[in-house]
Amino acid sequence: MWNPLNWYSIEERSAALAQGGLFGLFFCASIVMLWKIFKSVQKYELPARDISKGHRWCPIDSFSNTAYCSICSTLIIDGYFCDSCGVCADYSCYKKADKTVQCKALSSDDCSMRHHWVKGNITGLCSCDVCEADCGTEAGLSDFHCCWCQRVVHKNCLNNMSETCDFGRFRSFIVPPFCVTLKKVGLKGRRHLVVDEVKLPPYRPWSPLIVIGNRKSGNNEGENVLRAFRCYLNPAQVIDLHEVKPEKALQWCKLITDQVCRILVAGGDGTVGWVLNAIDNLNIEPLPQICILPLGTGNDLSRILGWGHCYSGELEVRKILDQISSASITRLDRWKIKITPTRHLPIRHPPKDYFMNNYASVGVDALVALNFHKTRESKFYLFSSRIINRFLYLLYGAKDILERGCENLHEKVELYLDDKLVPLPAIEAVIILNIASWGAGVKAWNMGTPEKKYAPQRHDDGMLEVIGIYSSFHIAQLQIGMSEPVRLGQARNVKLKLLERLPVQIDGEPWEQSPAEMSISFHGQATMLCNSRQ
Repeated sequence: MWNPLNWYSIEERSAALAQGGLFGLFFCASIVMLWKIFKSVQKYELPARDISKGHRWCPIDSFSNTAYCSICSTLIIDGYFCDSCGVCADYSCYKKADKTVQCKALSSDDCSMRHHWVKGNITGLCSCDVCEADCGTEAGLSDFHCCWCQRVVHKNCLNNMSETCDFGRFRSFIVPPFCVTLKKVGLKGRRHLVVDEVKLPPYRPWSPLIVIGNRKSGNNEGENVLRAFRCYLNPAQVIDLHEVKPEKALQWCKLITDQVCRILVAGGDGTVGWVLNAIDNLNIEPLPQICILPLGTGNDLSRILGWGHCYSGELEVRKILDQISSASITRLDRWKIKITPTRHLPIRHPPKDYFMNNYASVGVDALVALNFHKTRESKFYLFSSRIINRFLYLLYGAKDILERGCENLHEKVELYLDDKLVPLPAIEAVIILNIASWGAGVKAWNMGTPEKKYAPQRHDDGMLEVIGIYSSFHIAQLQIGMSEPVRLGQARNVKLKLLERLPVQIDGEPWEQSPAEMSISFHGQATMLCNSRQ
């Protein structure tokens, strides 16, 4: 049979195959390069809610709150309130309220702001801004409050108020609607509003506050936090990470030029780390100032910065804003952890980079965290609360006392501090500390008698502290202050060689790590706010 390949010599066929291979290699390299270019120029857009579609309704708890309908003025038994402007409506009137009562504006074409008065449903003890007598004492819809400046006024005193709103004593936190320009983007049928431009207001000082949180955080306490701050700020400044990535939320810092933004992270240490990583990815300048409203358990970073161990009970937004106003600036070291697998497999895995703000560990404490994490991710984990979470930690800690899952760890790892091999005693965990709080408030490095050869522990000195733990029982002793850790040293560079598969955790995120080399080096610093009103 005739074969066209017979017309070509072996050399010509080899050359053609080589050219084809080179073309394929060039094509693949071009695709990879184009993908990297696309990722580098990827534009994040800050979404904004379309208030023309109505209010942001939330159900009213009629057992603990008394409210009257802004449409029919009757006592609400089954109804809603808008968490942006404060308007209330019962079930039969809320659709009418969407059409007849304007919600808090995100953007405005005016050059100044008029008061946005909302009638009735004034909570707490408030006095009239004109006559200074008590407001909200009468039953039914009485008196008015402005959902921007938070001033309250009697109906009879309303004419004595200026029409222009100055945003009150928290105006340095607020992005005025007349400074915000919105635009619609997207394909037909899926068009949505985004923040296109932010101008500077005509007053100083001004350092707007962006509130970032996940409504699912802290046993769904995050939802209450986000709702509370929408009442005080431009609602577009309050962003739910359950719906929006932190890179999109941080576009506020890109849009507001030449001014430092303040960011309130409502969540745990993991959420704070997520936001700090996003700030690095976006190369934001000037660096925003980060403060924390702690939710959930742990919260070691929040503890050392003076923001407490957890938010519980009624949220006092005014108190929090006052604390942020008087907070001092501090720096937080951030560390890069490069994990390079050492097991020789047919397919060699590339090194993977992680970032640490609080601490990292190998051994028994990571094992307890891993067991808890697996339980929490299980479909049988139905009930979530701080008490149950602490009980589970206690349960897994007690379980390891009997099983000794990380026994003889000193034979399974090698520790190098500034390239010097450190001999390890018979321990079950190695913990690398960046901050002075570990394990939900334990000041491990400073426990017991201080050693003069070590410098005082700081979170901004480019130095890490390394300690050892004997067992789960030793962790329990540290929790109640009845023991002290094994101080292994201080260093600017730390390296751990894992000779076997071992549990590892970085800032509370645990996993099982196959044999690898962990190299920890200085990455940079974040700008944090430290609460001086503890």
